[in-house]
Amino acid sequence: MIKPSRRSNRSTKKTFLSILLASSIASTSASSNLQPKERQVRHRELSNRRHVLGERDDAAVPGGFKIVGDSGVSAQMMFLGTEKTVYILDKAENNSMQVTNSDGLTHPAWGTTYDLTSNSATAMSVSSNTFCAAGLPVANGSWVVFGGNQPVTYEGVATKDANGANPYLNTDGGAAIRLLTPCDDGNCAWQEGGDALTMSGKRWYPSVELLGDGSLIVLGGDNNGGYVSTFVQNNPTYEYWPKKSSGGIHMDFLNYTVPVNLFPLTYLLPGGKLFLQAAYKTILYDMDTLTETPLPDMPYAVRVYPASAATAMLPLTPANNYTVSLLFCGGSSAPFNKSSDGGAAFNVTAIPADDTCVRISPEDASPQYVDDDSMPEGRSMGNFIWLPDGTLWMGNGVNMGTAGYGDEKYSIGQSYGQAPLYQPAIYNPSAPSGKRWSRDGLGESIQERMYHSSAILLPDSSVLISGSNPNKDVTFEQWSTSYEVEQWYPLWYNEERPVPSGFPTSLSYGGDSWDLTYTPKNTSSDPSNTKVVVIRTGFSTHAINFGQRYLELETSYTQNTDSGEVTLHVSQLPPNSNIFQPGPAMIFLTVDGVASQGKMIMIGSGQIETQPVSAASVLPESSTTASETKTDDSSADSSDSANSTTSSSQQNTAAKSAAALSAGLKLSTTIFGGIAGLVGLTLTLL
Repeated sequence: MIKPSRRSNRSTKKTFLSILLASSIASTSASSNLQPKERQVRHRELSNRRHVLGERDDAAVPGGFKIVGDSGVSAQMMFLGTEKTVYILDKAENNSMQVTNSDGLTHPAWGTTYDLTSNSATAMSVSSNTFCAAGLPVANGSWVVFGGNQPVTYEGVATKDANGANPYLNTDGGAAIRLLTPCDDGNCAWQEGGDALTMSGKRWYPSVELLGDGSLIVLGGDNNGGYVSTFVQNNPTYEYWPKKSSGGIHMDFLNYTVPVNLFPLTYLLPGGKLFLQAAYKTILYDMDTLTETPLPDMPYAVRVYPASAATAMLPLTPANNYTVSLLFCGGSSAPFNKSSDGGAAFNVTAIPADDTCVRISPEDASPQYVDDDSMPEGRSMGNFIWLPDGTLWMGNGVNMGTAGYGDEKYSIGQSYGQAPLYQPAIYNPSAPSGKRWSRDGLGESIQERMYHSSAILLPDSSVLISGSNPNKDVTFEQWSTSYEVEQWYPLWYNEERPVPSGFPTSLSYGGDSWDLTYTPKNTSSDPSNTKVVVIRTGFSTHAINFGQRYLELETSYTQNTDSGEVTLHVSQLPPNSNIFQPGPAMIFLTVDGVASQGKMIMIGSGQIETQPVSAASVLPESSTTASETKTDDSSADSSDSANSTTSSSQQNTAAKSAAALSAGLKLSTTIFGGIAGLVGLTLTLL
């Protein structure tokens, strides 16, 4: 493993200050003043104070947190399936919530549906051990979850090491695929088993990314659990789903990044190649030619698990011609080359988490990592969540150590992470350098969100947060298993929301534009500050939201100066399905930084296939117009005055549309090989 580059302006004083800061944060947090059992009682009391999602909640404190419910199982994995339903998965462990299988046998649950209208959880049957799996939706809206760990019994002991004892009734999740078509009535269930739902090999901590045809690629992972990967455990291959005859395909990158290549950070680029990052290495990967192109090494710190930095693709907008830039914040520069699948082999809890942020634009002529504003403090296991206003919420995580757990008792409990962080921060990618991070008006949670916590955006623009269990099994000793579900509310949450005339149910790649209308409540509102954005919230686990993307659609407007009503002319997606892949997503209207209620829509054709692509439409120039009025002037040729229209030069001109079309025509030739023969099987299965 290559050593990190030396940081500028860093010293041993920095390390001392980080430790001091971690101590201060831990001692002054509202939560740390309570003993573990007292915290649990307090959380359960707070969970009884609930509200209905989507309604303006006067009890919600903008910038603050509110505990709203109980997840039933600890939310190691979480995703938004519909506007009203969240799905939660946990590892196989001794949760008190029980579920009965179709064979009549009852065991602890490790899957639930979470109803956002009642904030209540209902157990779901999952047989295979989902410990450290990954997932995403495909083009038709079904969600697919890959991998996991071997079957276990109490305290996470493998059943093979416990004389076959299996009180949890879990099966091997290593090569398992689980399939779900979300619903709101509780009548949908996880499908498991059979050749179509079994991978070519075991994958514990794999990565998943959507491709331009709406299929999935699954990369890397280990055969079974451990702190870091080893050559014995490593699975240096990738495969596709729906399955292809090629099975597992070898990738050198997944070998030379051992021991820190679990959950390799993977993004599909507009040109059709994959960006991959693990250890300190970065490549572009051509899936057609199986070619790796080296990019510069990651500076300062390891960003993948167990360092677990926060990562995000920055907004794709007309202004940046839908160019991809990637952001990495935090992680750890701990000496992971000393570690193995058996444990850290050094006191990882004494090492401060990294505070640096870097950006890279992988499709530039000469891509380079560049420094961005450092975070307010070092953070491992921080979660980036896109808000509709174009800012990133950063929450969860710890200031010392990393993800993972062990029996070494380096610090408190089994956790390899210490000094939990209770206060989030907001990152504004469009702010000037030096002013991108802010905590103004933000409150603190009373809940630790450490290893195995998750977070997702909801349709009302709040962030749903749950999970945390840095232990082998369920425990209420510090740091304890958490079932508390909380929401964080953006600073503008209680402001009056814009109400658009209506969103489409789907968006295509190129094609005719569409209109929506709204009337701003503020007469001084500038329509040029209005935007329509599409967000894929992703599959949240281990500080990653697989598939999360934020895209702003091109718009122009016509405003009636008398009524104030704005007609917004909105483009379809850019004519390139690699920029924002097919499948479900949410759409928002944001006016002067305040978002409407989000609506779930379908991107693309709704099928796993080469997506239909049309030329981008040319939007009309933005303009203002006055209503027709009567006149008493008898000498007028007409009793109606002529419409007065003033054209204004706005960003959405024909030239800009042509530029977007040019960018969109970077269509990938990476088409899912042999898909025609598999689509019939897939549709029958789905």
